[in-house]
Amino acid sequence: MNTTRSLSPGLEASGERFLPEMQGTIALEHLHRYAMAKDVAAGKTVLDIACGEGYGSAVLAETALRVYGVDIAPDAIAHAKEKYQRPNVEFITGSCVRIPLAGGMVDLVVSFETIEHHLEHEAMFAEIKRVLRPGGLLIMSSPDKREYSERANHANVYHVKELYADEFQRLVKKYFAHVAMLGQRVLYASTILIADKFGESVHYSREKDSAIRMVKGVMRPCYQVAVASDSDLPVMASSLFEQIGESDPEINRLHFQLDHAERRIAGLEAEVTGLNAAIASMLHSHSWRVTRPLRAIANMFRAVTGVRDGTQA
Repeated sequence: MNTTRSLSPGLEASGERFLPEMQGTIALEHLHRYAMAKDVAAGKTVLDIACGEGYGSAVLAETALRVYGVDIAPDAIAHAKEKYQRPNVEFITGSCVRIPLAGGMVDLVVSFETIEHHLEHEAMFAEIKRVLRPGGLLIMSSPDKREYSERANHANVYHVKELYADEFQRLVKKYFAHVAMLGQRVLYASTILIADKFGESVHYSREKDSAIRMVKGVMRPCYQVAVASDSDLPVMASSLFEQIGESDPEINRLHFQLDHAERRIAGLEAEVTGLNAAIASMLHSHSWRVTRPLRAIANMFRAVTGVRDGTQA
């Protein structure tokens, strides 16, 4: 049975690409990356490699001078041309190892969730360097194999070659003089951010009853995001992306019910823990008094049967 369903007209939600109608964790991951890139793209000519159905290129076009969206799938490009008609956006069928642009055409290359889908990593970076103007900027994300696959015991059938975080960093540094690495992970968490100025971010965590840990940046990021250039890097801020008001009211209702149920479960667990502690304390402190009725019954049984201390009189 075919389990895929059409979300955007003409494209199926097969799991190979993100579609903007999707919600939840995958939406937060993709939209956050493009929101960050949109700020950097202001006034620049941008290449969006593996643009998919085109939503990300349209986001970049809100600030960019011009955006080229390139994807290897002709059906995705045809869909993008129809859906995202912008005067400063052009969608072109092409590969990330044979980019259909002349050398030195763009100021910024954006590549999100692309490199793990093929084996020609070196060729891809050579092409990126070719189309970038001197001092141009790359923003690229890659799932960390340890966090995305191994720790989660998960295998994405569309991923051909995933990289560990250190492998990805070494690859980017091979081609660019200046590299900053950012970590991305969707969390259920409380956030306290500096309101008026940028500052160093830290991630606090606690597992059950263990001590609170602190790391700079984000702990165990699922995705590595590289910002690289042969010139000085732009100032990058730590950021959050909040999806306010899910489009489906039924999802909102279920989220509310789940949150309420989790709070009830936590309260009941605390109550059970307290009762167990009270019972244990009572048995320890007053065991002779508590067990007196049982001892009386045992004595009556022995008197009737003649059994004492496991032997028959």
